[in-house]
Amino acid sequence: MKAVTKSLLFFLIIYLGSIAILAGIIGYFYYQDQKDNIIEQMRISMRYKAEEINAKLEFYHNTNSEEFVFAEDGYDIALYDQSEKLIASTFKDSSIDFLTFFYPKGNYYYLVKSLYKQYLGVKYIVIRKPLDQKKLDAVVSQMRYTSFYAALFLFFIAILLAKVMLYPINNLIASLKTFIKNTTHEMNTPISTILMTYEHFDKKELNTRQLRSLDRIEIATKTLSNLYSDLTYISFHEHIVYKKSALNVKEILLERVKYFDTFIRFKGLTVSTEVSDVVIDIDQRKLILIIDNLLSNAIKFSKQNGAVEVVLNQKFLSVKDHGVGIAKEDQKEIFKRFKTSNGFGVGLDIVNTLCKEHGIGISLDSEINRGSEFRLYWQKGQSALRPAR
Repeated sequence: MKAVTKSLLFFLIIYLGSIAILAGIIGYFYYQDQKDNIIEQMRISMRYKAEEINAKLEFYHNTNSEEFVFAEDGYDIALYDQSEKLIASTFKDSSIDFLTFFYPKGNYYYLVKSLYKQYLGVKYIVIRKPLDQKKLDAVVSQMRYTSFYAALFLFFIAILLAKVMLYPINNLIASLKTFIKNTTHEMNTPISTILMTYEHFDKKELNTRQLRSLDRIEIATKTLSNLYSDLTYISFHEHIVYKKSALNVKEILLERVKYFDTFIRFKGLTVSTEVSDVVIDIDQRKLILIIDNLLSNAIKFSKQNGAVEVVLNQKFLSVKDHGVGIAKEDQKEIFKRFKTSNGFGVGLDIVNTLCKEHGIGISLDSEINRGSEFRLYWQKGQSALRPAR
């Protein structure tokens, strides 16, 4: 995933996450406020209903009526005398709190009205009513619709803000990429010219000092050539057509060890090779990139007159040096681009990328001042491995 995409996703997560938390808190309080309003409206209607029932009791009392009706649609009603003894009721509940005017219990709300004047022996009017779930559902539904459209609007605002914020960064990255591509392109001609001149140079009449200076020129030029290869892959790999073919890793490996011969001699290194035939499906340029980066790192970070061990078999390729090593805290980041304890910081990123692309496992075993060992495991990607013929 590209760094810009990661930054965009990170911004969206932080921005939308913060908005979601804030919206959740606001939504909770809004819901509670609407619920309290519904309950308050219900309390008022129940109080009026109690007044109506009290008026009916007074009417029945004054007219000496032997029968009275107090059933009301949507309300459960109970009448109690001064001793809190039930006179009549449309519901069953033996645990009425006569000291509380209005209270919830289960899914119901109760209103208890104590009468100053008792008619027909009634001291308490108790009204029970369930909370109107339809109204609450309507509130929730409204909140869902509002949240959906608000989230959609905020998402587009977030995208717009992110693009505005990342615009200068994108321009800078684009300029940097253009610079790298142009620089890489311009490097090719002088590097090729120097290498060709070196190869055709008559070395027979040179003294030891001159030969050693010439070796330095070769090393510097090949170092630039390797850097050119890395930068070319980074800058142009999307535009280069790569073709897989069955390659014997042993042949390429020995060829690349020979390529670094001047580097090896200059540092007085001993390179031991224990290699067998291993054939994998890969583009030759990509295989050379992998091997060159592993070998050049081993040579570069080896101590003077040290040793480099190269092992190739059907299980793995190992390149081991006995040099400066890599600190534990750096080993976690060493395969990321521009993350390095020493150097330019693209080689191991390329190795890691190409290994992932071909299903090849990679490991690092390193200790400060004792060296490093990089291993590529063919087993992780059996499809890339072919038996040698």
